[in-house]
Amino acid sequence: MMPPDCYSLEVAAGACDAGGMLSEAEIGSFVVDGFVAIRGAVPADVLRACQEEIWSALAERGVLRDAPATWRDPVVRIPCPESEAFATAGTQPSLWEAFDQLIGAGRWWRRQGVGGTIPVRFPSQADPGDAGWHIEASYETNGQWCVNHRSRARGLLVLYLFSDVDADSTPTRIRPGSHRDAARALAPAGDKGMPWTQAAQLAAQASAARPTSLVTGRAGDVFLCHPFLVHAASWPHNGRHPRIIAQPGVALHGAFPLVAPLSPVELAMAAED
Repeated sequence: MMPPDCYSLEVAAGACDAGGMLSEAEIGSFVVDGFVAIRGAVPADVLRACQEEIWSALAERGVLRDAPATWRDPVVRIPCPESEAFATAGTQPSLWEAFDQLIGAGRWWRRQGVGGTIPVRFPSQADPGDAGWHIEASYETNGQWCVNHRSRARGLLVLYLFSDVDADSTPTRIRPGSHRDAARALAPAGDKGMPWTQAAQLAAQASAARPTSLVTGRAGDVFLCHPFLVHAASWPHNGRHPRIIAQPGVALHGAFPLVAPLSPVELAMAAED
């Protein structure tokens, strides 16, 4: 059962204007809420090819698309394939242009693909064991994953929807505005940062009063999220079909400098309120 303060996201499709892929209003929404959706970012033919490869990888683990009896676990994770289809999905001009707008041109690694892992969540009442509120880790130090206030090594969190996702099919939960709470929680640790487990806990506590939104949409939609956006998996899965997303980070060269002119990502990090 989802908390009573949940409301589903109603984000307009990414609109092109003279300033770039994202409109001024969408960039402003990202700064305030910490996310923006680009609807239909992955073309239908590319989407179908990616879906086939995902199910092929699942079949190697005995999980079959047309055999629900093989859907035994609430979640199965596979590495994102490094294939032509995923390279095309991850290098869509609309996405790269939006990355430039939010992060700043030349600051991020132009990866030829999507990357990361793909969690596939199946209809189930079982607790998947991974539904706690958190922010993402950014970099590794002495074998430990860490985060710092300038988001070293991470420019964005990106959620690629490879299946339709509605309120019943374990949508990712997010707390709009929580990226500001997380930025304040990280600031005292300075550039040294802190262990990811500590950062995740502090960010979750600091944003506990925020409302909850659900990342819902159609297959092919892509959500661009601030690296400090507090989010969580949800359960149970009361839908009929598996929910499939990829959740890579956009790798940052170095860390955000936090000097003028500030990018949309940096504005939340530098905000005092």
